[in-house]
Amino acid sequence: MVVDMLRGGLFSLAHFCGGSMGLAIVGASLAFRALMLPFSIRAARRQAGASATNGLPGPGSLAQLPVAMALYSAIRNIGDQAGGFLWMKTLARPDRAAAILGALLAGGLTWLAGSSQALTGGPAGSGARGVALSISAMIAAGLTLAFLLNMSAGVALYSITSSVAGFGERRLIARLTRAKQGATR
Repeated sequence: MVVDMLRGGLFSLAHFCGGSMGLAIVGASLAFRALMLPFSIRAARRQAGASATNGLPGPGSLAQLPVAMALYSAIRNIGDQAGGFLWMKTLARPDRAAAILGALLAGGLTWLAGSSQALTGGPAGSGARGVALSISAMIAAGLTLAFLLNMSAGVALYSITSSVAGFGERRLIARLTRAKQGATR
């Protein structure tokens, strides 16, 4: 029922976007990330305040999962009425170029997010840390490519938008966390 409501919402949003389901998917992805931002900020602050972390996602991240899964399902099932977007002939079928772009962004943004240069302005990781960061980025790119090659172009568009927005979110949270830590010292 929730997936059907979200799918209906996507078609309504597409109507307001001049009939473009692609713009509706981008808008819905950005709206979802914006709505979840306060939870992400709270979770990051809690995690930064803890003396040790176990590496598992916090409750804020886990709370977002059902909504993200429902939005993903709605996009995956939009059907052939979705039309095309940019170079993609139809958002309902897989698009190799969108999958490759999504994979490159996932890998590149994973590397950037992990590098101290992207978050603090310091030098990028080197040595063992740099190798681990590079491997992590390659794994993110490979897994994303394997996933998106078999998914609709609409899902790839959601993934691309969500990756870019997530990177911006991580940068914002890092900046806010540093500002709060600086104010408490």
